[in-house]
Amino acid sequence: MVVSPLEYRYGREEVKLIFDEDSRLKYLLKIEVAIAQAQSEQNLIPREAFIEIQNAVNSGKVKLERIKEIEKETRHDMMALIRSLTEVSGSGGKYVHFGVTSNDILDTATALQLRDFTHFLIEDLIELQGELLKKVEEHIHSVMLGRTHGQHASPITFGLKMAVYLAEVNRHIQRVMQGRERYIAGKILGPVGTGASLGEAALEIQDRVMEILGIRAETASTQVVDRDRIIEFLSIVNNIVTTLEKISTEIRNLQRSEIDEVSEYFDMEKQVGSSAMPNKVNPVNSENISSLSRFIRSLIISEYEAAITWHERDLTNSASERFVIPYASILTDYVLKKMSNVISTLIVKKERMLENLIADPLVMGENIVSTLTEHGVPRQDAHEMVRTSSMEVYRTGKPFKETLISNGILKYLSEAELQRTLNPEDFTGKSEKICLNVIESSKLLLQEVYRGI
Repeated sequence: MVVSPLEYRYGREEVKLIFDEDSRLKYLLKIEVAIAQAQSEQNLIPREAFIEIQNAVNSGKVKLERIKEIEKETRHDMMALIRSLTEVSGSGGKYVHFGVTSNDILDTATALQLRDFTHFLIEDLIELQGELLKKVEEHIHSVMLGRTHGQHASPITFGLKMAVYLAEVNRHIQRVMQGRERYIAGKILGPVGTGASLGEAALEIQDRVMEILGIRAETASTQVVDRDRIIEFLSIVNNIVTTLEKISTEIRNLQRSEIDEVSEYFDMEKQVGSSAMPNKVNPVNSENISSLSRFIRSLIISEYEAAITWHERDLTNSASERFVIPYASILTDYVLKKMSNVISTLIVKKERMLENLIADPLVMGENIVSTLTEHGVPRQDAHEMVRTSSMEVYRTGKPFKETLISNGILKYLSEAELQRTLNPEDFTGKSEKICLNVIESSKLLLQEVYRGI
């Protein structure tokens, strides 16, 4: 019986593979081998024991079915794995799991999963960065309405809108690159974090295990790796999906019938928008991104609670994290890939943008105020003149230019100057320069990332 939508609807197989049962077992066994190797190098166990444990793991003799069979008796998942590995390790079996505790293996396995997932996360962000960068370059001069409070505002460019999102994605890349140095960490210092059973070489053994595995060692721990690390990972993920929902919400709004400035790609030959209304062309991908982003963000609440355990550890974090970490990871990858596809196939209607902009000359009020001030009119007086004229337009429906003229603006500006102030294409400020700056910083960041991977 399949219950979770991850099994049949969401997530890429290559990412889900990091978190499935078989892969989890491989991570756990890899850690047991690394522990035996480090212990043998410190002469804590015979080298022959390490070789036998390694051979048992490499041979594939440890079977998930056998582990589950033992777990029915022991009611302890890690003890079932330990006994299963012991059974096939020959004389080396008596040294399996020596000096460590279950959570040494479990938490370190989680660190390996986060490390491997982070490779996908960085790739996803770089892909989205690339798609946004193309849109910035393509629409650096595509003038459109700005909107504040859901109302028409001064002109911007679509390139600038995309540059804002691109700058956010750049920062997310930096956060992941920096954060992975903190949120990926393992430990093998036993049930209370002292390493007592590993003897004088405990810290050297821990460091060597992490060196073999390619991750960092926890600085100081109880029985568990400190959960501030997992919280940081989820915080970074939540920040990323918040940006994705921000973008998807903008697309959904701009696709509204009365705005109609962008549209998700829609397969006119086969795609169905509604089971009841066959005319519908809905932004379903952006809506899906919004929905899943909200769910992903909710998962951190459980991890905040999981970080608080009694003394050196209890089991209150265990069950919830079996959901939180895989679900957050798999779904974040999924919505990132989907967002990249939405951006790459986005239909941008430049003519409609310009049409909507020209249809509302009131949005040039900011420019008129600035121009009047430059011509010697006190700024507050200029603001009041434009404000009262705008309110008159709302009340009467008279053209904005005529209203300004009837209210005496020609005492300060010539009619030609007034006409220029009403041209939205001449009032996009430093939009182009901002776009170029973000483009340049994006390319520089990409070079840094490839050097750091």
